Formats: sequence, C-alpha cells, structure tokens
Amino acid sequence: MPNAMRLIAGRLPRVTPDEVRRFVGTVEVRDAEAFAAELEVFMQEWLLRVELPASLEMALSRQAAKHALVVQAAALKADPRWTPGRTDIQRGREAMLEAYGQPHNLPLPEFARLANKVRQQIYKDIDARRLLALNVGPRGRKLPDWQLDPVKHRLTQAILKGAPGVDTWTLYRALSDPLEGLNGLSPVDAVTEGSIDAIAKVVFNMLGVY
Repeated sequence: MPNAMRLIAGRLPRVTPDEVRRFVGTVEVRDAEAFAAELEVFMQEWLLRVELPASLEMALSRQAAKHALVVQAAALKADPRWTPGRTDIQRGREAMLEAYGQPHNLPLPEFARLANKVRQQIYKDIDARRLLALNVGPRGRKLPDWQLDPVKHRLTQAILKGAPGVDTWTLYRALSDPLEGLNGLSPVDAVTEGSIDAIAKVVFNMLGVY
C-alpha cells in the first residue's frame, strides 16, 4: 500500500459491532464481531485499489513523513520532572564516548590539516558556531569529517545557526542518525546541493526548533 494510503488507512476508525447492526434490515448478521472484522478487511483491500491524483499522493506522502518526524521528536523529549539515575548517566557517557571514537570524528589537528587551515582558525570557527565540534572532558575536541564536504558543511552551519540553544551532542545526533522520513538516511547523507534548506527544515522539526 502506498504511503499516502497507509496514512489514510491508519486514520480510519475501526468498524464496531454496533455499527454492523445497521445492516440487520438488509442482510442476516449472525456474528456482529466477525462481520465487523471482515468488513474492515474489505475496506483495507478496497483502499489498495484506490488511485489518487499525483498532487494529492505527494501531499499525503509529505504529511506521512512529517507525522513520522513528529513521533520521533516526541520520543526525544523527556518528562521535565525526570531525573537520570547513576546508571542512566553512565550509559549516556558510554554512548558519547562510543560516538566520540567513531573514525569519521577527527582530532582537531587532523581536521585542520585536511581543511588546510591553522588550528587557531579552527578554534575561532568552533567558538563562532561555524563548525560542529565534540568534546568529552580532557580528551580534546573532535570534528565530524563530513564538514570537509562543502554541501554537508553548509547544512551543518545552517543547523548551528538556527539552533543556538541546542547543545552540540544533540545536533550531532540529529545530523548523523538515520531518519525514516529520509528513507533511512541521515540528514548529512541525504543532503544535496539543492536540498539544504529542505533537509535543514527536517532537522529543525525533529529538534522542535521553529
């Protein structure tokens, strides 16, 4: 079933036995619950045969993608009264260290060499939020190597500029984690020269930044 029709089917109310009883004057209904189940299956099969205009199909597909992003964003928001326990903090730090150690996160000197810039300029760019850098205590800063790509760097700069109150680790995850609304690709993997603004909007929606 196309995504648009899945969205429609998912929002249809379930057929209830009480609603089935409206057919009693027309047909003999021996088991209202079984008839309701069969009727619902029929409706799903009928929807498979529906062909929507291309414009409506596209609009509904976008709505489905937006809904998926809203669900993901809601999952990232914790109850403000929740306080992490020691185990939660340890797991969070372990996850940060694992991400920090990924091969695509380069030590600052190595990133500066590949970017053909002096270290002082890299520090200035980090402080001015022109570059995304990760930091774990005294281990030193690391920078995702995707920022060496001009298009990916422009997307990262747009997110850094548009979400000044969001910490760098959250932005890193938002840019590098796969999203269902992007066909399982991460924003930095999905972005192209012509889609920077659209991908940035997807990331902002996920972060709840408008």
